[in-house]
Amino acid sequence: MNTFVIFAISFAILGSCLGDEDKEKKKEKVVAFYKCLACESEEAFAAHAKCEELRPEKSKANLQECYKKIVPEKHLESDATRWKFYCDNPNEVAKSYDCIANPDYLKSLTEEDMAALKKFKDCVKEMKKHYCHEDD
Repeated sequence: MNTFVIFAISFAILGSCLGDEDKEKKKEKVVAFYKCLACESEEAFAAHAKCEELRPEKSKANLQECYKKIVPEKHLESDATRWKFYCDNPNEVAKSYDCIANPDYLKSLTEEDMAALKKFKDCVKEMKKHYCHEDD
């Protein structure tokens, strides 16, 4: 299953102890990355799917709930239609980030969940360099 916003989860968690300004900067970076990635190639989507395998089940479930709230049902039929939706509607990326960064959800994460999300973040960070030509 290819998901789109997991990278945002890891940034939200890592930024949860920072001030609002730092959280907004993190959000901007995450949103910019996923706007870039959404309009990339099948190769990029496949690379992202490999990274997604690193995240915990709790994060997968949270992401699916967020998709149901934000992405129109017709765009949930496949990963490709969901990526196209985000490419065509980049402002929806920020809405997804806000959903995923829900404080109640973040508080529910265990140390094991956090460790898995860090691995996911590291994986996606490499993607960012390759596909969006950014070092952050």
